[in-house]
Amino acid sequence: MNKEAKTSKAKKSGFKNFLKQRGTRRGAVSLLLTVLFIAAIVLLNIVLAAITDHYPLYIDVTENASYRLRQETKDYLGEVSGPVAIYVLQKETDFESGDSNNYKYRVQANKLLHAIADNSDNIELHYVDITAEPTFTADYPLVDWSSSHAVLVTCGDRYRTVDMTDLFSFDQEQYSYYGTIVITKQQVEQAIMTAIMNVTTTEKTKVSVITGQGEQDMTPFTTLLEKNAYEVEQVSLLTGSISEDSEFAIIYDPDVDIDEDVYTALSDWLDNDGKFGHHLFYFPNDQHEVKEFPNLNALLTDYGMEIQYGYIFETDNQYTIPGANHYVSVYDYGEDAAYTDGLRNKDIPVVMMLTMPITITDHSLANPLLLSSEESFLFPMDLKEEDMEDYEPEKQTLNGAAIGVRSDGTEDGKNSSVVVIGSYDAVTSNYLSIGSYNNAAYFVNLFNTLSERDDVSVVIEGKDPSANELGVTSIDAISFPAILVRFVIPIGILIAGLIIWIRRRHQ
Repeated sequence: MNKEAKTSKAKKSGFKNFLKQRGTRRGAVSLLLTVLFIAAIVLLNIVLAAITDHYPLYIDVTENASYRLRQETKDYLGEVSGPVAIYVLQKETDFESGDSNNYKYRVQANKLLHAIADNSDNIELHYVDITAEPTFTADYPLVDWSSSHAVLVTCGDRYRTVDMTDLFSFDQEQYSYYGTIVITKQQVEQAIMTAIMNVTTTEKTKVSVITGQGEQDMTPFTTLLEKNAYEVEQVSLLTGSISEDSEFAIIYDPDVDIDEDVYTALSDWLDNDGKFGHHLFYFPNDQHEVKEFPNLNALLTDYGMEIQYGYIFETDNQYTIPGANHYVSVYDYGEDAAYTDGLRNKDIPVVMMLTMPITITDHSLANPLLLSSEESFLFPMDLKEEDMEDYEPEKQTLNGAAIGVRSDGTEDGKNSSVVVIGSYDAVTSNYLSIGSYNNAAYFVNLFNTLSERDDVSVVIEGKDPSANELGVTSIDAISFPAILVRFVIPIGILIAGLIIWIRRRHQ
């Protein structure tokens, strides 16, 4: 055997001996397991990344759940049959961009848009840079594209734009004086849900606001109705008539009484040729004596009610508002559950101020809607100061709102009703916008109940991302779980595997 053959044989024998060594076998197995484990982690990471792209993984630990949808929104989204498309008219990165003050609101807004799409199988979210894709606008000819829009919501051939002023509230003073746009609040949830409601509702219920008697402006309330897919029009009964297809009419804080012709027109409209199905809401003016409105009072009498000349004075501290006087108080709901069944939270009360009580004169026709405590009393408006010491009021439960109903008496027939709300302040912006009271939800639900509409409304207030958090910032709350899954865990496992392999290699 030559020298080269001996050398080759020795090398083979040495390699075989190396492979047979116990330490070599253990190291090889450890290395193989480490490689397989790392490969599995990488594969898991890829799968999780794909999942979180479609179903974002984040934990919201902000005090007011700034990055989560409210339950009423989720409930409504579960009923959307669609298909609905939400187009953000920017790149996603551009939509979230902004200075240090506005950035947090924009990030929050974008997360809520994703959450809306994630909570419905029939809603898709897209980002379209219309400056790079100018042909996109051609499919929506009814939109004024000369104006700047933030979002477009579509369903079939129906579509609606949403502007930045719909998504956010701005500091008007900062803009007026310095030209600086500073976001103070976001209302993305309400704005987008309003758009979805309007493009998915095929038939809107019409509401006629009566003018001609010096009525006050009620834009906050009519805007709320429009956001909940009602169509609002104004009509003067002195020169015109209520539309035949209008189900509701509103008389809001009139300065003078209606005349006899208008009384007749309203009575005929409510009767609807015996078909009924019409509803009148009346908010009386508290600056005039009741006797100054004989025709409106006659209309109320027809429906079993009358207004008392005075205010509800609340003495029960559980019903009064801290820091307010006794003319501002909360009200219980009436016993007839038909008018509150649609409320998501019946524990939240309605608040009203300077409320004129309504007396039920015919219990076969009328029922209370909102009730004071048993410790309230009527404070007459004509009570003179010198007579106050001798005034001994009767404490009792008073009606802050009531409803009178007429029908043809058949089981399947429709009803017509007159609803009297004792305080016109009940639907002003001050009370509609306070989330701790149920005014907005209650009055929208009352309209929905009378028009027999189901699951078509959602009343939402914007959230403030600047609220206190539980030890982390809002951006941390968004990104931490993703960083943990995509980077921290894989790197930690890799380092642990290398340490184990090195230690075993040198044993």
